[in-house]
Amino acid sequence: MSHSPAGKGATIASISAVSDIHGHLEALHAALDIVDLEGNPDASLVLLGDYVDRGRDSRGVLELVREVAQRHPDRVTVLLGNHDCGLLEWLDAGDPADTDDEDPTWILSDEGLTTVRSFDSESVIRTVVHDEIDAEVSMRLRREVLKQHAELFSWLRRRPRVHETEGQIFVHAGIDELAGEHWRAATPEHWLTEKYPASQGRFHKTIIAGHVRTAELHADGDNAVYHDGASHYYIDAAVEVTGKLNVLRYDVESDMYSWQMTPVPAARR
Repeated sequence: MSHSPAGKGATIASISAVSDIHGHLEALHAALDIVDLEGNPDASLVLLGDYVDRGRDSRGVLELVREVAQRHPDRVTVLLGNHDCGLLEWLDAGDPADTDDEDPTWILSDEGLTTVRSFDSESVIRTVVHDEIDAEVSMRLRREVLKQHAELFSWLRRRPRVHETEGQIFVHAGIDELAGEHWRAATPEHWLTEKYPASQGRFHKTIIAGHVRTAELHADGDNAVYHDGASHYYIDAAVEVTGKLNVLRYDVESDMYSWQMTPVPAARR
């Protein structure tokens, strides 16, 4: 877990949050344009996880997220989501030399090998995949992904699952709110990335999360940011359906929240 101020030694005027990017690089660029870390040196950003799967450029999203975080280490916080953890669990599974210890569950859920294709070249995939995905194919693909992108995944493994400020908790999915101020000790680690359904109501800090599509929470099925009127903001805009991301912004001085959606990328219009 991570517990730190929005910026070390910096005066932070705003904190933005973006979540559930799912391999949609154009939408991430649009969200970063809205946040404008370069033009607003007093702005900070928390990314709530799920950078991979569903979209066609998981690798591009992860590389851009890492680049932005390394360029602004005191103003950008990168959290893990359940899809990121699932990919890491596949990459870390089993003995690399023992197919009997290989679990291909994650890769079988990667429809069309969309995520793997963003990390492995087509020539590698054609060489490895001839028919069905079994334990041996899973192992060989995993080995190639790790060989080509070891540093990127080493960096991803070190990301925290929660970020806390004086008045907020940023998390991919949720926490054990029944534990009150003792939520850190009481929350199982997997709840931070997998908790479902969404919690609502009053808590002693504001909770900003993704994971649950906001269309499930809005009575009219809207994909905009959802606020329960109490202590919860949910921001997953279902980018794989809408092509958009929600950008939630907290203004420190006014103690107010605002939000906007990214425009649909030109290629999707």
